Amino acid sequence: MQQSEAGRGPRRHEPQPHTEGEVMELETIVVGFDGSANARRALQAAIDLSQDKTTVHVVTAFDPPSAEQLQQILHVLPEEYRTGYDLLEGPRGELRDAEHTLENHGIKHEGHFVSDKPAAAILDVAEEVDADLIVVGSRGLGRATRFLRGSVSSRIAAHAPRSFLVIHDEDES
Repeated sequence: MQQSEAGRGPRRHEPQPHTEGEVMELETIVVGFDGSANARRALQAAIDLSQDKTTVHVVTAFDPPSAEQLQQILHVLPEEYRTGYDLLEGPRGELRDAEHTLENHGIKHEGHFVSDKPAAAILDVAEEVDADLIVVGSRGLGRATRFLRGSVSSRIAAHAPRSFLVIHDEDES
């Protein structure tokens, strides 16, 4: 991270101005990935935008359940599965799938499995690696749900101090 002119600590990432027709150099792309169809489209967009020097950081977040939620989950599982059930296996598998896809395309990458809410995890990794671009998929929430719960892409739009790209489902209007 760069020092501010007055030496008062780190300065946030500042995108460099580009002239018309100039291609933006992307050295670091952060993509949020949860295995959904829109997350896969976001990963593909990161692949399409990657250049020789680009490193793609894939972030899979796991917001751990509370003790009460965990009890409810374990209660519905048959007894023989209760001791061997791994809540993290699904999200870890999604991250491995994304990394495998990037490997197959010859893209430099790094995986991040973060225990936090998705938007916070993506923003934290983007800050940590000084990302040039954040790419996320849209969940396609209805207006009421988006108003009540918010969405990862809305939270990133509100809090990201850097460029971001939201990939929408072709069916969304």
